[in-house]
Amino acid sequence: MSQGLSYETRHRAGDALSTHRHATAYAALTLAGCYLERSADGPVACAPGTMIVHPAFHAHGNRFGHLGARVINIPVSATVNTLTVCQAHHLGEALDVFRNAPALLDELLRAARPHQRHALADWHAPFLEALRAGDEPVGTIATRLGVSAAHASRSIQAAYGMSPQLLRREYRWRSALAMLPTTRSLADIAALAGFADQSHLTRVTRSISGASPAALRRGIKCVQDPATVPPVE
Repeated sequence: MSQGLSYETRHRAGDALSTHRHATAYAALTLAGCYLERSADGPVACAPGTMIVHPAFHAHGNRFGHLGARVINIPVSATVNTLTVCQAHHLGEALDVFRNAPALLDELLRAARPHQRHALADWHAPFLEALRAGDEPVGTIATRLGVSAAHASRSIQAAYGMSPQLLRREYRWRSALAMLPTTRSLADIAALAGFADQSHLTRVTRSISGASPAALRRGIKCVQDPATVPPVE
């Protein structure tokens, strides 16, 4: 899975990174401190030993705790298409893999134990499913699930780092990105992913990746080469 050398990042207590993306997939291992990562996949509390594998163009933000954090990162194959979160049994062994034996990353992840995820309100799951499914107004979804629109917006922003509207766009973008390697036309992809039309898909894709869907598709192979994927500013 691994395709590059590891690098460490250090973050001071109370630091925050707003929602951002990396053009290539990568794995992160928390070495010290703690932080909360928020994305369309939900909040993840990261402590020493937590490992996260991010797909290419995964949108997430980070808020670091009172001890700050040290994190080691390593690029991985761009064929990763879902977020993976797990907990290493032994931090030292995991660090050795990240630093010295990246070829063993797959084995390390398979041997890791599940990560304890945040408990969220019961209405979150059907709310998110409604966002994915269509264009039902956020206020209508909230009322149907027994919460106010204002409360729903605050709660979703706090848990996922995005407003409901941006979260809906993110789900649509992910759906379209997953279909780009196929032979479907871009117009069909736009319709199937829930965009108004191909132009709408193009605008969103450019805003996220810096490239058109056609250019992004050209950079995606059956076994993707991260070097061919346009960078994110």
